[in-house]
Amino acid sequence: MIKLFENILDIIYPKSCGLCGGLLDFGSGNVLCKDCNRRLEKADFPFKSSSGGISLFPYSGEIRKRIIELKYDGRTELCSLFGFLMAEAFKKSGLTADFDEVLAVPASKKGFKARGYNQAELMAQEVGRYLNIPTGSELVRIKETLPQNKLDQSKRAENIKGAFGVTGDLRNKKILLIDDIYTTGSTINECKRTLMSAGAESIFYITAAKTVLHNDN
Repeated sequence: MIKLFENILDIIYPKSCGLCGGLLDFGSGNVLCKDCNRRLEKADFPFKSSSGGISLFPYSGEIRKRIIELKYDGRTELCSLFGFLMAEAFKKSGLTADFDEVLAVPASKKGFKARGYNQAELMAQEVGRYLNIPTGSELVRIKETLPQNKLDQSKRAENIKGAFGVTGDLRNKKILLIDDIYTTGSTINECKRTLMSAGAESIFYITAAKTVLHNDN
């Protein structure tokens, strides 16, 4: 009966692809259309990092457009899409979901005030829901910094140093850390340093996209 009701809704309100906006096949249950799936499958992703994490897509093309819309045009519904894709990528990575908490990279006060939300936090909530892992809020921003995207690679690590803190007990906990974009790794690494200093046992990160630098291998 539930499936019949969902099929009727698909007819009345056809679902669209989360990336290109094109109509999905009736009753497919997919979040992406065949064309977008085909383009993404051709990419050599997700990126796996020796520093303990994965990034789903290159920060380019349709993915870049959607993340910009999410961050600057208020399209928070895209967090559901990216959260779902992150969870699926995690499952396919072969890792077990034995994490104690999912945490998001905290937004700056200025960024949060401008948007009214932290996109990483919304993605983290979706990832936690799909993987059945509690979402926490112990990782906080304690220092305002310049926007990382306004700085060159050499200045990013110094800019973000000391920007985060921990409220609450994370001792011996395994953390799944979520953010939207991985560029040089400065923000993720500073978050990991902060969490480890607070006693976390291990941290694994997932980002929706990764900026491909010219010196990347």
